[in-house]
Amino acid sequence: MVATTKILTIATALLFLAGIAFAGCSENAYRNACASCPFDANGKIDKDCMSGQKSAGIGCVSASYPFMAAEYAQGKCPQVDVCASQLSQCLSQMGTGNDKADCQEGSATTCYAISDQCVQSASGKCPPPVPSPCGAPPALIMLVIGAVFLAGFVRKQ
Repeated sequence: MVATTKILTIATALLFLAGIAFAGCSENAYRNACASCPFDANGKIDKDCMSGQKSAGIGCVSASYPFMAAEYAQGKCPQVDVCASQLSQCLSQMGTGNDKADCQEGSATTCYAISDQCVQSASGKCPPPVPSPCGAPPALIMLVIGAVFLAGFVRKQ
C-alpha cells in the first residue's frame, strides 16, 4: 500500500513537471498560426488553418496536463472555462480586427501567454483522481475477485 502510494506520488510529480516543461501550448499554437497560416487581402487568417493550430494547442494542453484534461472532460474542472473566457476577453481588448496586424504587432501573443499561465494554475486546482483504497483500479480488483471465485468453483467440480 505504501509503495503504491509512493509510486502514484512520483508519477504525479513527474507529470506535473512535464506539464511545466510544455507550458506555452496556446502561445506556441498562436505563433505557429501566425507563421504558417495564410491571410486574405483584408488581413483575416485562414479559418481552417487557424482551427488546426487551435486543435494542436488543445492537444498539447491535454498531453501536458492529463489529469486536468480528464477532470475537465468529466465537467469537474471549471477553471479551464475561466481561462478560455479570460483569453477571449483579452483578445477582444487587444485585437485590432486585422489578424495579420495582430500577429505582427504581438500584443495578442501576450493574451495567449497569460492563458497558458492560467491553465498551469488551473491544473493545480484540478487534482488527479483519488486512487481506490486498495491501491489498484476497481476493474483490476474485480478481475482478481472473479478469478478467485472461478478458481474456487473449478476446484469444487
